[in-house]
Amino acid sequence: MTDLIASIPSEARRFVLRLSRLGALPALLLLPLDAAKACAGGGDTGPIWTLDHKAYASDSGLPFLSPGNDSRINLQLLMLDAASRRIAPQAPAADLGPDLNASGLFDLSDLDTACGRPPRRPDSVPAADGEGSRCLSLEAGKRAFVEAAREERGLSDGERAALIEARNGLTSSCDEKGAKSSPAEDALAKIAKPSETAREFAAYLAGAKAFYDGAFDAALTQFASLAKSRNAWLNETARYMSGRALLNKAQIGAFAEFDGTAEPKVSDKASLDAAENAFKAYISDYPKGRYAASAQGLLRRVSWLARDKAKLGAEYAALISQAGAARSASALPDLADEIDLKFLGEKGESPDPNLLAVRDLMRMRASGKGKPDFPDQELEAQAKDFTGRAALFDYLKAARAYYVDGDSQQALKLLGEPAPGPLSSPYLAFSRETLRGQALMASGQYERAVEQWRRLLPLADDPWRKEAVELGLAMSWERLGTVNKVFLPGTRIASPRIRALLLRYVAGPILLRMAVENPETTPAERRLARVVLLFKEATHGQYGNFLQDYNAEGLSRDEVEGRSLADAYKSTTLLWPGTKTPYPCPDLRDVVKELSANANSSHGLLCLGEFIRVADLDGFESVHPPAEELGGTKPIFPGEPFSRGEVYKKLVSEASTPERDKAYALFRLVNCYAPAGNNTCGGTDVDLAQRKAWHDELKSRYGATPWAKSLKFYW
Repeated sequence: MTDLIASIPSEARRFVLRLSRLGALPALLLLPLDAAKACAGGGDTGPIWTLDHKAYASDSGLPFLSPGNDSRINLQLLMLDAASRRIAPQAPAADLGPDLNASGLFDLSDLDTACGRPPRRPDSVPAADGEGSRCLSLEAGKRAFVEAAREERGLSDGERAALIEARNGLTSSCDEKGAKSSPAEDALAKIAKPSETAREFAAYLAGAKAFYDGAFDAALTQFASLAKSRNAWLNETARYMSGRALLNKAQIGAFAEFDGTAEPKVSDKASLDAAENAFKAYISDYPKGRYAASAQGLLRRVSWLARDKAKLGAEYAALISQAGAARSASALPDLADEIDLKFLGEKGESPDPNLLAVRDLMRMRASGKGKPDFPDQELEAQAKDFTGRAALFDYLKAARAYYVDGDSQQALKLLGEPAPGPLSSPYLAFSRETLRGQALMASGQYERAVEQWRRLLPLADDPWRKEAVELGLAMSWERLGTVNKVFLPGTRIASPRIRALLLRYVAGPILLRMAVENPETTPAERRLARVVLLFKEATHGQYGNFLQDYNAEGLSRDEVEGRSLADAYKSTTLLWPGTKTPYPCPDLRDVVKELSANANSSHGLLCLGEFIRVADLDGFESVHPPAEELGGTKPIFPGEPFSRGEVYKKLVSEASTPERDKAYALFRLVNCYAPAGNNTCGGTDVDLAQRKAWHDELKSRYGATPWAKSLKFYW
C-alpha cells in the first residue's frame, strides 16, 4: 500500500498520511484505520486473471509471494511460514456473482478474515488528529473504569454511582480543538465524606478528563498521585496512562503541518524519552498486564516518532520471529498493517530476511516509468542478511530475474530442479513452484508448464492455491489450443470462475453447448453459456445452429436459476418480442429465421441491429482480456462479429437495398454518433463530414420519412 500512496492524488495522499499517524488502542497493537486500508485499492484497475502480477495489483491478491501483491499480503504469507501455520480460507462462491470479473483470486480483507481477524468495533476507528491514540480509547476506557468501580468493595453505593455517572459523561475534545469535556469539576461533590478509595477513583477521573482535554501535565500530576493506590486497577492503569500522556505530550506539534511530510517531527525529545522509560517500566512490572500488548505497540510508536528506523526494524523482526508463539494467526493482519504503515512506507532498512524480502518484492514492481530499478548486484549484496534463509534468497533471485530482467530461462536456472514429495513450507515452497510454472509459460514451454501445474495441483491444499494452480493450467491449455481440456471429465477445472471466463471470451459452439447440457454445470454458468452461444450464433451468421439451439423454455429457466449474473448476460434478452417502432421487426427467432433463408435480407439485418441496439449489446465482443491474461487468446467461435455500423454502411452503399431500408440505415448511421460524437455501433469510425453527408442525404432524398423529420443534428 505504501508505495501506492505516492501515486494517488495529493488530497487523498494527505488524508492517508494523516491516518497513518494514529496510535494504539489499549490491549491492542497499533491498529490501522479502515479508511487507510481502503486506500490500498485506490489504484485498482479491476481483477487481473493471470499469475504474472508485475505491477501493483491492489485487490487481486495471489496466494504466493508476488511483486503485485499488496505488501501486507506478502508480509502475512511470510509470517505464516515463519510460524509454520496454515490457514483455511473460504472457497470462492460456487456461483459466478453479479459480474464475472467482480474479483480476482482474493483480496486483502479475505486474507485478514482467513487469519481470524475479528470484525471491527464501530467505535474503534473514529477520526483523530495528529496527536494519535488519545481519542481512540475513550469508550474502551469507560468500560474498564465502570467495571473497576463496580468491583471495588471499598466504594459505597452512592460513591460508585456518582463516579460511574461522571465517567459516562466524559467526552473527548479531539473533534473540536480546544473544546473542553464534561463532567462537572468534582465527581464526588454530592458525597458528604467521600472515602479514600473514592477520592483515588476521582483523581483518576480528573486525570482522564485532563488527558482527553489535551492537558497532559495536569493528567500526569493526577496519575502520579495514584502510585501507591491500594486498588490494583487504578495503580496499573495510572502507570500505563502516564506513559500515554507523556507520549501525547511529545507528539504536540509533530504533525502541525497537516500533511507536510509522511514522517513526524518531534521537538519535545525529553517527553518522548520519558514516555519510553514509562512504558518500559510498566512492561517490567506488568509483563502480562492489561495493557502489555498496547504498551509494546506504543514503544514501537516511540521508535517511529524518534525516527529510529534501525530500532523499529529490529522490533518488527522480533515480532515476526515470535509469530509462532501466538495461539492463533489473528494478530498477523494488525502487525502487517502496522509494519506497512510505520516502516515500509518510510524506506526503513532492516537486515531481517522477511522485511527485506517484502521490500525487495516491492522493488520488483513495474510502473509507468518502465523497467523496475533493481540491479542484480543490489540483491546479491544482501546475501549475508539471508544467512540461514537460503531458500527465500534463492526465490528472490529467481523472481528478480523473472520480473525485473524478463529472463524466464535464468529464473528456471536459479530455481533448480523441483524437490520431490510435499512442499517443504506452505507459502515459500509454493511460491517457488508457482514461479517455475510462470517461467515455463513465459518461455513458451506450455507442455512442460502443464506437467508442472498438474504435479503441483494435488499439493495445493487450500482453495486459493488450488485456484491459482488451475489458473496456470487453464492458461497453458488455452495457449496450446486445447482449451477443451478445461471442460472434459478427466481434466475438468474445478473453478467455476475460470471456466466462466473461458466460456465468455474463448469457447466455440461445441464447448458452449457442452456447458449448457452438462449436469455438473452450475445454473449461472449454464445461463452464461447459453447466452453467449445464442448471441454469437445470431451475430456470427450461424443462423441454422441458432434455430436448433434456441430454447425459450430453457432461457426462461436459466433466468430464474442463474439469477446471480449481471444484466449483460440476461437470458430473457434473447426472448426479444420484436418492435413496431421506430422500425417494425418480428421477434428474435423470426428475425434469425428470415436471415437463415436470406443472409443478405436488409430487413433481417436491420432487425438484428435493432435487437442489439435495444438490448445495448454493441460492446458484447468489443471487450476482451489482454493477451497475457486468461481468455486473452483469439476466440474460436466461427464467423465474424456483427457490427451495426458496418451493416448500415453496407446497406446504404448497395443499390439493391430497398429505399425505406436505406433511409432507416442512414438514420441509424447518423445516430451511431449521438449525442457525444463517439461511435457506439462498432466498425470503422468516420469523420464529421461523412456524418453530415449522411444527414443531408437522408434529409434531401428521404425527407418524407418520419426518421428524416425527427433528425435534427449530425453530431
